Amino acid sequence: MKHYVIVASVLVLIIVGGVWVSRTLPVPSGAKGCTEEAKVCPDGSAVGRTGPNCEFAACPVGVSTTPAGGGGSILPYNSGVQGMVSLGPTCPVERIPPDPQCADKPFATAIIVSHTGSSSAFVLGNSDKAGVFKFSLPPGSYTLKATSGKVFPRCPEVTVVVPASGYASTTISCDSGIR
Repeated sequence: MKHYVIVASVLVLIIVGGVWVSRTLPVPSGAKGCTEEAKVCPDGSAVGRTGPNCEFAACPVGVSTTPAGGGGSILPYNSGVQGMVSLGPTCPVERIPPDPQCADKPFATAIIVSHTGSSSAFVLGNSDKAGVFKFSLPPGSYTLKATSGKVFPRCPEVTVVVPASGYASTTISCDSGIR
């Protein structure tokens, strides 16, 4: 029993000492801590808080939409990618002549757009119930990945080159898994 009394007494002394020290230590004037929030910039990157007033750091300068870099802008771009996502087969047995009821169907799903060779998402979007999508993007090479978050349907990645102006068109054909 004596052992518990000694341990309890030591704990009480530590707590009382900690409270006394925290109340007697001077706090630097004007000191404050910034929250760890982040601001998402128009180009998809994020910046944190900085400085004595915890303001957000500046967003990176917009991507140039002209080849020589003479000028530039942030969204919206005069270029991008558009297209459709389809899902098939929709019937377990293929017939000859093909049955119109078994034709590939439009597929509403999430689409991840990233710069070719990068694993970071540049745009996250969706195709609508008609399977149609359109994303405003700066010129460059992009990889599009339609995903449902499940094993099936399985959609292949599609690579597209977005021109300096106008929209590149593509189709993403997903495998329903029906056999």
